[in-house]
Amino acid sequence: MKKTLPYIFLFLLLVSGELLAQQKNIVGRDIGQLKDIKISGRLIDQISGEPLVGATVTVKELNKTEITNSNGSFNLVLDRAEYILEIRYVGYETVIYPFVAVGDGRISLTMIQEDFTLDDVVIYGRDPEKNIRSTDMGAISVSMNTLKELPPFLGEVDIIRSLATLPGVSQVGEASSGLNVRGGGADQNLILFAGAPIYNPSHLFGLFTAFNPDVVNDFVLYKAIIPTKFGGRGSSILDITPKSGSLTEYGGDMMVGTVSGKLSLNGPIIKNKVSAKIGFRGSYINWLLGAMNNPDLRSSQANFNDVNGIVYGEINENHNVTYSFYRSYDDFALASDTTISWTNMSHTVRYQGKFSERLAADVVGYYSKYDFTIFNKSGINNFDLESGITDIGLRLNFTYALGENNRISFGGDTKEITIRPGELIPGISEGESSVLPKKVQDEFGRESGFYLQHELEFGEKIGVSYGIRYDMYQYFGPRTVREYAPNLPLNEGNVIGERTYAAGETIKTYDGWGPRASLRYSLDSKTSIKAGYNKMYQFIHLISNTATIAPTDVWKLSDQFFKPQIVDQYSLGIYKNLKGNIFETSVEVYYKDIQNVLEYKDGARLLLQQNLETEVVPGQGQAYGVEVYVKKNLGRTTGWASYTYSRTLRRVITPFEEEIINDGEWFPANFDKPHDLTLIGNYKLATNASISATFSYSTGRPVSFPEAKFDFAGNSLAFFNERNTQRIPDFHRLDLSLNFKLKGNTKFYDGDWTFAVMNVYGRKNPFSVFFADQTGSPPQSYILAILGVPFPTLSYSLKF
Repeated sequence: MKKTLPYIFLFLLLVSGELLAQQKNIVGRDIGQLKDIKISGRLIDQISGEPLVGATVTVKELNKTEITNSNGSFNLVLDRAEYILEIRYVGYETVIYPFVAVGDGRISLTMIQEDFTLDDVVIYGRDPEKNIRSTDMGAISVSMNTLKELPPFLGEVDIIRSLATLPGVSQVGEASSGLNVRGGGADQNLILFAGAPIYNPSHLFGLFTAFNPDVVNDFVLYKAIIPTKFGGRGSSILDITPKSGSLTEYGGDMMVGTVSGKLSLNGPIIKNKVSAKIGFRGSYINWLLGAMNNPDLRSSQANFNDVNGIVYGEINENHNVTYSFYRSYDDFALASDTTISWTNMSHTVRYQGKFSERLAADVVGYYSKYDFTIFNKSGINNFDLESGITDIGLRLNFTYALGENNRISFGGDTKEITIRPGELIPGISEGESSVLPKKVQDEFGRESGFYLQHELEFGEKIGVSYGIRYDMYQYFGPRTVREYAPNLPLNEGNVIGERTYAAGETIKTYDGWGPRASLRYSLDSKTSIKAGYNKMYQFIHLISNTATIAPTDVWKLSDQFFKPQIVDQYSLGIYKNLKGNIFETSVEVYYKDIQNVLEYKDGARLLLQQNLETEVVPGQGQAYGVEVYVKKNLGRTTGWASYTYSRTLRRVITPFEEEIINDGEWFPANFDKPHDLTLIGNYKLATNASISATFSYSTGRPVSFPEAKFDFAGNSLAFFNERNTQRIPDFHRLDLSLNFKLKGNTKFYDGDWTFAVMNVYGRKNPFSVFFADQTGSPPQSYILAILGVPFPTLSYSLKF
């Protein structure tokens, strides 16, 4: 309680100051001293009525720019005079709005989309110089309009894959659902959808992202200096904001492709007060599997779907509430009696309020659940294997403006997390099963945090953002915990007893302070240098012997055996815009120190393991790299080039020789790829057609090759001496797409058509390497390629 008192005092102090400021303002108005005129506005799409988030509203006379919030709203404080507003948003026609400010008021503005722009007119979805003037480092914000210009993967745009085209962000292969951000593992990314954490953001083991782009408004990836309001992960935060429905008009979006389709509808429930949006996406890929020559693929089945629902209500112009629902489902059976399925589900309630020109609040409550199941229906060995994770949390964020370029943010969050590591249930549908039941103990924990952040500018040259976050974690019972002999390895032979903890009893507690800061120094209006430091704590671990997120991976909470991961990151970068912001360029370097990263022991057994401390060992990690980024925003040809040189290394040294890996030397992590290059281009052929291309190249990721084989108990076994000392072949691939709109007399022809070819030259990029024994010869290696041939897709989308 003592640790929370400073935050409570700070909140009361700010609220008291705000009430006093309001009282003074009322007195001033009574005596006729109205000095500031407050103008609030809202920006919406002229056709659909949906709010436009992230648009720039510029007062030309003052050279002052505001960005619309998640409701499309903005606020201005002006003197009594005539003004001209210039409003810009990517993919929309620029709006020029003259007006006279004579008193407080509210305005509503609309914008209309344009197909393409052929003349040299810049249309930005944000402040075009924000990358220069802000203190943000490594914050990547991508609008959905920009995303739609990329070649689609299997017929539709993909949020996760689009991020992997940017510097410092990569994936291990073509069927990977996770991201590796600046040397972090896939578990070190916190993915938030409408504020709720999502643990497996994939369909079909990573071939599709589990987020429908038609219900996404925007998303931001923080990979360097992470705002102090976020905690719980060591590498990055991906914050996805859903799109609310129109308050005035009914409309929708539809897409039909070769392997999947989607439909979304939106409109007012109570006009100008309450709106709803619902989106559905599903696959029909089984027809494609049935057409394959491979008999195993012909007998396989794959299905996925996801559903989104958003209800948005305005209490008044300064207060609103949003309810978001999300559910995704997958099941997959590959030529066998075994079916694998997983489900993500979340409910979120969000309140956003502005109590005055100074004080605003953002409150989020959520429930998130991830379930994974393996069904085996082979007869006498029938079984179900079930596991999952549940999060229930609350997040409170407050912002207080001390001045135009001087504000503080403060708040806190807490969540209860439950992990169900696994339960094996014998099947009884076809008689008695020979499988014995087994259940791994559930895990219970609580994560909480309080934060304070201050952002301010000293003139035009210097900008500073600094803050601190205090993280607390508790690991609870009920649980029976092994006790091991002191000063000996944690293994079955050194168990000396057990201790049982009651429900709610604290087993282990961790806490720590996480300072974060960034400094920006502007050399001129188009050039700046930034430096930053970031410290993060992570209390959950993904224990896996694969390089990507898989449904069979084991999530584990920190306990008395597994300390939290602690990540310290140092960043330095130079940013420069050229030719009137037509080009954006940046070079960033970073170094990460990672403590308590887990590595599995040789021969580890992870599935249904009751005592994981006997199978994994803590180690150290380090990552460093340089990122180069060049983006062209304007003209018939737009796009970007990103290159990253990076290394991600691990080292395991313990007092016990049998636990040391690679003789205690640094070795590459499973996802270490030193060179990563992406080239993106979009060329506008005409007002209704464009062609896009994406080329990707990266170093092959590390693997372990056997050095010998031997016979043991009648079995031939491969011998692996060192870990990750070889690499699979390098990855490279070219994707092309043609986007066009047919003009006709009916609305059907006014939709957008996209023809795409993935893997144009048919590169068989290896995803993994595995080995099989062959009598009388060394173990034989085999390469698994996911997309080994050119893959064409055709899709049609319509907005109505």
